[in-house]
Amino acid sequence: MFTTIFLLEFTSWYWHDAFDDPELRDAYDAMKPPTTAAEFHRGFLTLLRSDDTVARAIALDFYDRAEMTERHVGGNALEEYEEEVFAVARQLLREPPTPKDDGEHSFAGANHASALGALLRFGLEDEDAPTVAAVLERMPDEALRWNALNAAHAILEDQETPDPRLAALAARVERCGERMEAVAALRDTPGAEATEALVRATGDEEWQVRQEAAAALASGPRFYAHRTLVARLAEQWSADERSTAADTVRDALADGPHSTYWEGCEPEGAELRAAHRELRSPTGETSHRRAFRTLLHSGQPVAVGIALDHFHDSDGLVRFGLDDGEHLSEVLAVARGVLAEAPSEAGLSPGTGAGANHASALGILAEVGEPADAAAIVAALRTHDASAAVREAAVGAAADGLARWESPDERVVAALERLIFDGSADMDLRTDALNALFGLEASPQAAAVLVRATRSAELPLQLEGAVGLTYRHLIEEHRDLLRNLSAAWPQDAGDRAALVRSRVSE
Repeated sequence: MFTTIFLLEFTSWYWHDAFDDPELRDAYDAMKPPTTAAEFHRGFLTLLRSDDTVARAIALDFYDRAEMTERHVGGNALEEYEEEVFAVARQLLREPPTPKDDGEHSFAGANHASALGALLRFGLEDEDAPTVAAVLERMPDEALRWNALNAAHAILEDQETPDPRLAALAARVERCGERMEAVAALRDTPGAEATEALVRATGDEEWQVRQEAAAALASGPRFYAHRTLVARLAEQWSADERSTAADTVRDALADGPHSTYWEGCEPEGAELRAAHRELRSPTGETSHRRAFRTLLHSGQPVAVGIALDHFHDSDGLVRFGLDDGEHLSEVLAVARGVLAEAPSEAGLSPGTGAGANHASALGILAEVGEPADAAAIVAALRTHDASAAVREAAVGAAADGLARWESPDERVVAALERLIFDGSADMDLRTDALNALFGLEASPQAAAVLVRATRSAELPLQLEGAVGLTYRHLIEEHRDLLRNLSAAWPQDAGDRAALVRSRVSE
């Protein structure tokens, strides 16, 4: 029973498996997949009985999963530890809620969510009413809200005289949740009527509804018109009123990215520096666009590079839903002009090095470059003394262009081949260049490069070349080659080797 797929493929509901303690890490690894039932149970109990909050919570999630799926496999493989599981769950509920932490879990109180999830598997008793009420009183967010409500209803249904405090809190949280869902639905609803409803909701009696409404106003183009209101609301929230919606608002009010290739550098002159500040933290749609164009057409390498980076960055110009199609033709023209210039001096962007201007421009070609830009991409690929950032940007532009253009440009393929087999180049760069040739059905030349890579003496090139040959249009022709090649690889050749072996055996 312990080998059921429902447990072997499970990791946890709310937690990542990052343990600093080697004993806990080994215990967790022993469960996915275990070699024996004893190994599985040993790993589970090590986590359950540890002093580590994350470890205990993950163990509770495993119990929840086992109980959830028991009807499919004829029983719960962890049922014998039921009493200990429920005791640990109650212990976690008595502890403070874990803070929001994207490194281990994604929402505040995830430890309580795991505890309640386990107790909901027939472990709740009347004595749990005050603890569940305390969770509801915090007006919890995310999955914790649903687990706490389900726990409250389970307790209330079994009580002859329903606990008045628990019943009142459950009703309040449900009403709040319904209003939050209604507000969230308005986020993607266009029009003045939806916007007016969101503004009204910022005055709701429940702080979570107010924050949900503020988050909706801080998302997309609405942010420009309502920034002042959103900022004022955020200043009013106490430290205890912290939800995912509040984080969304604070992220919107915080500065956006500086740039990709010009970190630590600022444009020259007060006007351009002010434009950069506006670009990072816009005060209005018109001023945002004006700041972008001011930098883009300034003629100053740092300013122009920052503007190009903001066009290419998903958190840049389009951060609040601007349609960047309006700027596409002028951005592409500027990028082409930059690539026709000499590489910028290293001193202009010490973090990137020489040619930061070319790296920014190549980012544009990666996104919107046309077949006519192939020559510029080839020139960048063949610049051996370029900085690592420029060479990486050139490979990215080649990969995206080849994938997007109707007919792959053989000059680009040839330039990538030259880089792939350049023993003086960084291996990661060479394998990235090889990846750029994957899936090019209209390019026999690309297929020939992949075959050549499988004959390389360097295992990383063999592996990537083989992966490229497993694509649908190539695998039948090369199945025997791949079967013989993969058989010669060491068993510990890694995930790429496993992928090739799997596809060859299909």
